[in-house]
Amino acid sequence: MQRIVQFLAVFLIVTFLVFVTTRVGSTDPARDLAGGSVQQELVDEVTVRYHLDSPLIVQYAYWLKDLVTFDFGYSYAQNQTVTDMFKQRLPNTFFIGFWAILIGLVLAVPIGVYSAYKRDRYFDRGMSFMSFAMISLPALVLAVLLRYVFAVKLNWLPADSTYVAPWDNPLEHFRNFILPSIALGLGLAAVWSRFLRADMALTLQSDFIMLARAKGMSPRRVLWGHALRASILTLITSVALQITVLIGGAVVVEQMFSMPGIGDRFVFAVQGNDLLTIQAIVAVIVLVVVFINLCIDLVYAVIDPRIRHARALG
Repeated sequence: MQRIVQFLAVFLIVTFLVFVTTRVGSTDPARDLAGGSVQQELVDEVTVRYHLDSPLIVQYAYWLKDLVTFDFGYSYAQNQTVTDMFKQRLPNTFFIGFWAILIGLVLAVPIGVYSAYKRDRYFDRGMSFMSFAMISLPALVLAVLLRYVFAVKLNWLPADSTYVAPWDNPLEHFRNFILPSIALGLGLAAVWSRFLRADMALTLQSDFIMLARAKGMSPRRVLWGHALRASILTLITSVALQITVLIGGAVVVEQMFSMPGIGDRFVFAVQGNDLLTIQAIVAVIVLVVVFINLCIDLVYAVIDPRIRHARALG
């Protein structure tokens, strides 16, 4: 319960700061909300609708009340409700992020484990070189290379991706999302494999690992049954922290592969002072981050009994 209260406080503080920033940073919030160069009648209507003549704390309270009912307001700049914008764009960003994280983990875990096991040998040095190369390579450059090789040159995959739900057509879903997801996932895999390799290298020198080896356990069981479980907390934390980074990366791949998503829309909302869209996107990002961190906090207790025992004593 304490964690839920803390995360709720974080959500309220962050969204209120964003709310105040968008209002204070705008010379004429009512006109920006109305879409810019419009007639005064529409500006007056927007002022009344969003209570812009009230104190900021009152405006924020009304915004929160609408948020509970999933009423994010109307974007006059896009001539649609913000809710409709989410329905159109959120699935693209969600699946790009989901597959990027999955690709990152599928690559990072075995590479990190075996790099630690083969520390300072050819495999470890080769993977270290590849990881640093991927970390240094911007997602934009990687997206351009993937698009040129697999879409333009080989014509195996579409150059411009479109949204296809996995339950409608799994093959077409894969074809449209694989390149954007790889463009983000390889960078994640590079970072996560280095984190896991460092933790695994220390864990493999621990007394309980020495004891497991002395008992005659196979290297596979020692690595995957004992060492990995004791070393995975940092990796899990990094996965949670990378959620907001994915939004920034999604901006690049969404534009490169012509896939309209939340990241792409957020950039244009900031450029066009589309205040309600900015507030709504930030609120959703904060909710996702808060929820994931809450889940990660619960996973910690499952993976490491010491954490669960410490909470019980507290």
